[in-house]
Amino acid sequence: MLYSFCFLLFIPPIQGATIPCPPVAEAGQIAAKIDDLVARHWQANKVKPAALVDDAAFLRRLTLDLAGRIPTHAEAVGFAQDRAPDKRLQAVRRLLTSPEYSLNIGRVLDEMIQGKFAGAPEFLEYLRAVLAQHKPWDQIFRDVMLGPWDARDRKGAEAFLTRRLKSLDDLTTDTARVFFGVNVSCAKCHNHPLVPDWTQDHYYGMASFFAATYEGSKGKKKGGIDEKAATDVMFVTTRGERRTAKMMFLSNRVLDEPAARTATGKQQATDHGALTSGNPKKQAKEPPWSSRRELLVRTALEEKAFFSRALANRLWAYFIGRGLVQPVDQMHSANPPAIPGLLEWLGDDLAAHGYNIDRLVAGLVLSREYQLASVPMAGSEEPGERDFAVAQLRALTPQQLANSFALATGDGTFDQANAAAARGRRYRDLEAQTSGLVKLDLLDPRTDHFQSSMGEALFMSNGPDIQRRLAPSGKNLVARLAAMTDTARLVDTAVWTILSRAPEAEERAYLMRWVDEHKQSRARACGELAWALLTSAEFRFNH
Repeated sequence: MLYSFCFLLFIPPIQGATIPCPPVAEAGQIAAKIDDLVARHWQANKVKPAALVDDAAFLRRLTLDLAGRIPTHAEAVGFAQDRAPDKRLQAVRRLLTSPEYSLNIGRVLDEMIQGKFAGAPEFLEYLRAVLAQHKPWDQIFRDVMLGPWDARDRKGAEAFLTRRLKSLDDLTTDTARVFFGVNVSCAKCHNHPLVPDWTQDHYYGMASFFAATYEGSKGKKKGGIDEKAATDVMFVTTRGERRTAKMMFLSNRVLDEPAARTATGKQQATDHGALTSGNPKKQAKEPPWSSRRELLVRTALEEKAFFSRALANRLWAYFIGRGLVQPVDQMHSANPPAIPGLLEWLGDDLAAHGYNIDRLVAGLVLSREYQLASVPMAGSEEPGERDFAVAQLRALTPQQLANSFALATGDGTFDQANAAAARGRRYRDLEAQTSGLVKLDLLDPRTDHFQSSMGEALFMSNGPDIQRRLAPSGKNLVARLAAMTDTARLVDTAVWTILSRAPEAEERAYLMRWVDEHKQSRARACGELAWALLTSAEFRFNH
């Protein structure tokens, strides 16, 4: 079977990359292990999985997830006509080696890491650059937390900290949520009322790693990130006791204060007094201290289970539709992973193979679970969401929807860019065309239980940009359709271009009849046909 086929994907080195480009190897073995553990769960719970998705739906799903857009007409038709037994594997390889992969997954990680602060150009471009260089996840984590941010390959990575510098709470909770899969915010005022794992000691212990971080200066301008000498974090327990927090990681590991450094950079043992007030700039003039954030990074990578499982769970959620632990920032003993042993194995495997993101992604998209149809097997009960036995319907993100809309209605020349650099430029051009739609929040964001809003519906019906793209102009889709005298060819082209599949016989007959009934205004009919397909639920969702 395809999804358990062991193979090697070799990605050519990128010219000028500072980090060697590792091969995406043994992805088939990752997929086979995933399939084995999930199959055991199905068998133990008497769950009947859906059939594998057909080729057209697979290519659309894969292209949306890896490239952030639907397939082009040529890609969709070419894949359908390909008779190679390993064509799904080759599609994965083609997309993983395309510059579109790093451009799109960079945006995915930006939204994952930055949340409400996502979209800042410098951080997004940093992520895209390091993904193109195949930089491992642990090194990205180091870049974000430690810098040095004046280095060319780390420029922009400081944005995670700078956007949160004014709030110790944001630094603490967002770091724990994003990088360790744990939301400790409920333990700030009291021990977590429902989860015994998280106490005030955990919240303030994590906060202590950031208590010395503050906004310093870059030359004469504000905006740098500095770290002053030891600063105690005080808190009051629910019993009214005033306590000094110790640096403590989520694993309950308590850390000592880092050693001070001399002007020559050598560490020396020093009794650091508690600093609860004073001028941070004056304190910063003392000999530089070894960073508490550096201690956090080192500890997180030593106590690797939180760090590795958090990314594995988030990537599983992105590609499969929901996390093995859901919500993805609620990893604790009262919320175990849905499939026994799977998240633990994925996390361990990720860490054991150098936190290679590409390798994990390849394994996920070649797994049987990723390739299941979105409807259950006929005659069987619909499986539960935690069984992962049927594909989740996933609303397109605003960027995916905007990219796909622009690509479908465009002039059909996107495929003419064959060289990697040219393909990357075409993709950025596509994003530039759609930036207004995304930035103005005209399209609804993806949610766990998506429901399209009245605002999006009205915009898709009457928005001036939508109307412009659905009017014949130059060589755009509607103009090309209107120029076709063969109605069957017209309908086939519209459906392949927009829905990435062949029309069904009944569909084709109905649409041909409708177009012919409107032959007096054929161009307008072509625009209305395109609009109907573009505003369908089939186009709006990744299925």
